[in-house]
Amino acid sequence: MQPMSRGPQRLARPSLLLAATFMALLALAIGPVAHPAPASASTATTMEANIVSWINSARQSRGVPALRVGSKLTSLAGSRAATLARTTVLAHPSCLGCVFRSYDISFSACGEAIAMTTYPWGYQAARSIFNAWKNSPGHWSLLMSRTYHRIGMGVAYRSSNHSTWAAADLAG
Repeated sequence: MQPMSRGPQRLARPSLLLAATFMALLALAIGPVAHPAPASASTATTMEANIVSWINSARQSRGVPALRVGSKLTSLAGSRAATLARTTVLAHPSCLGCVFRSYDISFSACGEAIAMTTYPWGYQAARSIFNAWKNSPGHWSLLMSRTYHRIGMGVAYRSSNHSTWAAADLAG
């Protein structure tokens, strides 16, 4: 699915300042992301925010409360995405709870959704990752579960094969 374009639009200077302030605050809220330089103008923060927004929209349309973004979870997810991209092995750790504890993340339940797409970077890659999870019953039930209240989202780019890797780590 391609993003819809309405052509060039002019923004008033206050709108630009507001948009820049919003993105800066969003970056602070989401936290650091482990990824190499993107191949387009999209940023990992934008991709992550889009995916979380789409997940939360789907949750809310089902009457499930939105997930809150956690900085430690985001750090973990960014690291997981970078590891997946570096190793090209799409696999969960043998002890996910152990990984959560190593990041000092408190939880009563923990889960992870991972994905890879051949879209190299940007909106299409983010949408492809979201759609892969939506079309996987196991991943979708995890992301829609009332058990989880917090999320960390990470994306990473592998330049050698122009692939994008993602991890969503959830805590209840």
